[in-house]
Amino acid sequence: MGMSRFHPPDPPPTRLALQRAEHGPASGAGRFGAPWRVALIYPNTYHVGMSSLGFQIAHQTILAAPGAGAERFFTDTLAQGSIESGAALRDFDLIAFSGAYEMDDPNVLDVLEAAGLPLLARDRPPERHGPLVVMGGVLISVNRLPLYPFIDVFAHGEAELILPGLIERCLQARARNVGRAELLESLVDLPGLEVTAGARAAAGVALPDELALLAGTLDALGDAGQSPGGLPRPAPPPGAVMACITGTPASTQILTPHTEFANMALIDLARGCPHHCTFCWIGHNAPAYRIRPLDEVLAHIRALEPFTDRFGLVASAVGAHPQIDEVCEYIMARGLRVSYSSLRVEEVSPTMLRALAAGGQRTVTIAPEAGSTRVRRLLGKRISDEQIFDVAEQIFGLGAENLKLYFMTGIPSETDEEALEIAAFTEKIQAIMLKWARPRGRVGSIGINLGVFVPKPNLPLNHIEPIAPAVAKKRLGMVIRQLEKIPNVRVAASSVELARAQTVLSMGGVESAQYLMLLRSLNNDWRAANRRWHAQEGEQFARLAAHSRLAAARLRG
Repeated sequence: MGMSRFHPPDPPPTRLALQRAEHGPASGAGRFGAPWRVALIYPNTYHVGMSSLGFQIAHQTILAAPGAGAERFFTDTLAQGSIESGAALRDFDLIAFSGAYEMDDPNVLDVLEAAGLPLLARDRPPERHGPLVVMGGVLISVNRLPLYPFIDVFAHGEAELILPGLIERCLQARARNVGRAELLESLVDLPGLEVTAGARAAAGVALPDELALLAGTLDALGDAGQSPGGLPRPAPPPGAVMACITGTPASTQILTPHTEFANMALIDLARGCPHHCTFCWIGHNAPAYRIRPLDEVLAHIRALEPFTDRFGLVASAVGAHPQIDEVCEYIMARGLRVSYSSLRVEEVSPTMLRALAAGGQRTVTIAPEAGSTRVRRLLGKRISDEQIFDVAEQIFGLGAENLKLYFMTGIPSETDEEALEIAAFTEKIQAIMLKWARPRGRVGSIGINLGVFVPKPNLPLNHIEPIAPAVAKKRLGMVIRQLEKIPNVRVAASSVELARAQTVLSMGGVESAQYLMLLRSLNNDWRAANRRWHAQEGEQFARLAAHSRLAAARLRG
């Protein structure tokens, strides 16, 4: 599910073909001719964007707001206009991005360019002409700063609380025929909304002294970023978060075969995470774990049964829901098929595994993260090898033929020997698979997804000195070579250069907006961008590492 830099498959999908393939309760919805038209954009392909339940919930929330219409845009169909009507971006009043992945940051700039807007918020005209640019989603919660100069308003928190108020203020401003300055001033006091320095400066809205430096040109931002004090890191406002998710939008309303989860209805089982894995941003920064009541989950399943028999239960920790077994029993009793967005070894129940088997699922995914017990505990995964092997026995014993395992390397304090334990661990899993496969006369495969550790803000692992890129690259190659020696094992590995790019975008400040511009100029060649970024005067990577160490020292404080 990598990013699409406007290089869709050949031939690219047509919006009409995609539209015709859609079905479900909200297929064809858009509310054309509404007083306030919202272009809802996922900065990646249709295939990726329509796989996002968060994107679909944002779409439903806009359609439920009085006076608002919503039409969807994706990078691979952008030139064809909106999916719903083919309307061009310039025809809309609000451009709303829903972002989830930092590698999609460059696509945001491409969309703004396609809309005919100045890239920088500071350069947009102060009159009411031209759409307002808003961005929300987990991406901006993790790190919005590389996009800070390009966005007018950031939405921090949950769409259900933010979008209705935002749209209401926009409609009020239109009714009074006021300019952008008054509109932006009316948004400042709404919970979760952050009007950026560039948008304030362009509209003539009063700018706090601490933000004045952030309203400059990209060159000025770059110069300030290299100064001893660097650029300020503006604090985000508190997020608008619901104490309870009961009664909120919770399921796919537009189904399509053209997604990662073809014709599958996704159900929002819970939000937040009860765990605190040291490498995961959600467990340390997201709101508290909130579950959706059983009766509501079952009601969503019943409502979508006329459209599909495939259901995906979505949560950071699906097995932590106290009534997950009841949900699975209901699904099995109805003859439906189920998948899970996550399957934690310490929480998986026999009922969850039986539900997978009853639906005929032949591939199951778990995430040991490390082959070494010490490294696994460092990551906050307090599970033993034996627990994982026991779950693997159950998975293969119930008829699954393939197992997909997620691992990471390049983890702070990891040694070469500990990294190589990934291969040794995989051999033991392979032995379990063969034990069950031989009597059946069919041998499946073990898929290894091997990632490279990427730091995120406000995580415990930031306290530990990171692995040097050269060491991480060598170690990644060692692990791949050992894994490739094991029969029936397929390896899909990330790259250190990609991880370095992710690090800039997940940890960088406002000055890293220049990195996005550099990427665009190099047609998203991460390796070339990294070389140039690293070689520039002042060596930004070195400064970024220094900032990370300083932040860690302050946390230890």
